Amino acid sequence: MDWKSDIICQLKDQKQHWNVYDEIVEHYNRLLDSNTNLQIRCVKFENDVNHLRLANAGLEKASEASQAIANVNNKLTVANEEVVMHLREKGELAREVLRLNHALKESNEKSTDNEIKLQQYKNESEQLKKTVEKLESEVKELVEINEVLREEFSAVQNQFDQLQVDYNRIKPSFRELELELEKEKRTNVQRETELIECKKVQLEMLNAEVERFSRRTQQHRTSETADGGMGSISKDQHSSSTVCRNSNTASMMNSDTISSSSDDSSKREGRSTTSGSMSGGGSLLGSIRRIFAPGAINVTNDRLYRTSACYVSSSVPTHEVHHWDCTELEVYTLLFQPSGSILATGCSDKMVHLWDVSSAGQPYKYGSLGGSLGAINALDFDNEGARLLAGCSSDTAYIWSYGDNRVLKHTFTGHSGIIRTCKFISGTKLATGSADRLIKIWDLQSQQCTRNLFVGSKCHDLVVIDAIGTMISGHYDKKIRIWDAYTDKCRTELQCNAAITSLYYNAEKHQLLACLRDDTLKLIDLRQNNVLYTFNHDDFKVSTDTNKAVLSPDGRYACVGSQDGTIFIFNTTNGMCETELSKKHTTMVTSVAWHPEGRFVASCEKHRRVVLWSD
Repeated sequence: MDWKSDIICQLKDQKQHWNVYDEIVEHYNRLLDSNTNLQIRCVKFENDVNHLRLANAGLEKASEASQAIANVNNKLTVANEEVVMHLREKGELAREVLRLNHALKESNEKSTDNEIKLQQYKNESEQLKKTVEKLESEVKELVEINEVLREEFSAVQNQFDQLQVDYNRIKPSFRELELELEKEKRTNVQRETELIECKKVQLEMLNAEVERFSRRTQQHRTSETADGGMGSISKDQHSSSTVCRNSNTASMMNSDTISSSSDDSSKREGRSTTSGSMSGGGSLLGSIRRIFAPGAINVTNDRLYRTSACYVSSSVPTHEVHHWDCTELEVYTLLFQPSGSILATGCSDKMVHLWDVSSAGQPYKYGSLGGSLGAINALDFDNEGARLLAGCSSDTAYIWSYGDNRVLKHTFTGHSGIIRTCKFISGTKLATGSADRLIKIWDLQSQQCTRNLFVGSKCHDLVVIDAIGTMISGHYDKKIRIWDAYTDKCRTELQCNAAITSLYYNAEKHQLLACLRDDTLKLIDLRQNNVLYTFNHDDFKVSTDTNKAVLSPDGRYACVGSQDGTIFIFNTTNGMCETELSKKHTTMVTSVAWHPEGRFVASCEKHRRVVLWSD
């Protein structure tokens, strides 16, 4: 820096000045020594002269003595001149010394000022270094924030691009649907008019029928009266009154049925307009046929997917019942059908293998579901167990209906990362969570993504609370998020100490079991959002980022697999480890599943083996 160079130059100049002063002082000291020696010599010469004068007092008249005295006097004169000259030099040197002392004093003052400035510069340098370190740390934090924002922007950009593509794709059909809706509205108005006319005609026909019946009854009563059958008349009167009441009641019921059918038909037509499956127009006869046709009332299929399970007493498994190799490759996940008769396993061979475990004998293979383009990472059954949802590493979700010859029904594409989890929300909706930091909500009827939830972190697992779409998701950024189905925003965030690998809730849906990457399980009370118990063990190690842990059907036990192949079962009432099941798996356990009736626990290891445990 410039100020450092300036200080160094000043110090070098000061050192040169001091060197000059040192030479002057040394020269002055030499002159002082010479002057002292000359003075001593002068004193000696004076003494010699005095001695000579005393010794040669009688020889003054002698020429030789005179000549000697003259020589001595000459020497004395020369010595005096030298003394005077040295005295003059001494005065000049004294003045030079005073001047140099004054210059030295000024140099010392300047040096002191320079030292003070140097100390100030050092202090400023230290402060600047601290400021630079602070700014560097701030720059580092800003760079990290920038990276996160860049990733979020990239995810949002991908989401926006996907939404733009979806919008451009559905825009023409939306316009067509609007035109069809207008057309159907006009058709509905026409049909309502026809229905009103139909109801009027039917009421008139019913009234005419009642009137004819009343006349026939009156004529019959008159003829009976003429014959004198009083008892019969009383009986016929009672029957006539009953028939009339029944006829009036039937008329009212038919009228209500027509009105109700009209409302249901209008609603059904509105839904049909939305789906584009209903054509416009129609005659009055066709409208009447649709009204009174069997099964005219449409029962919605969009109902709550998850129902509360029956409270069964779960037993703690203690030994192996069966084990088998379900594939030649790796097994990533497994799940029991809601009835408990079928066990589904998802493997890296791009197949879902189904195993019949309803009998007490050896489980046998029920079938396999193919068509996936990637390894099966997640499974979920619908409420009836007739459809199976699978999330794959090919960024695609699949639905099989194995009740219909085990055929592939639907394919859902749109994620840009591996699908880690998938769940049915209701009979017509499902959710998928992916490594692309998005949670997508899909509509089964249109087979399109209806909502996107931007998370900002990889989604490892999620659970569905209700058919509206309230969900809880676990992520790589150590957070559990509770989503509001109405606003599509995160309602609550629960911060944990490590990445979340799986989530599972009990039958009452007020306790949540979370498996964490720091080798712990946490039981969370969803009513107060606090941790009830933390389950851990010295030998328990979480094997993967998607290691699955489950609760028993009665919620009393938590089951999870470890990296060394051991199965740990914890008691959720006291937080203690209930039992350990070991020596059956040879590699890491990737997933476990508890039978819906609490009879079995199934576990799978990465190296193709599945083990069925029981008490």
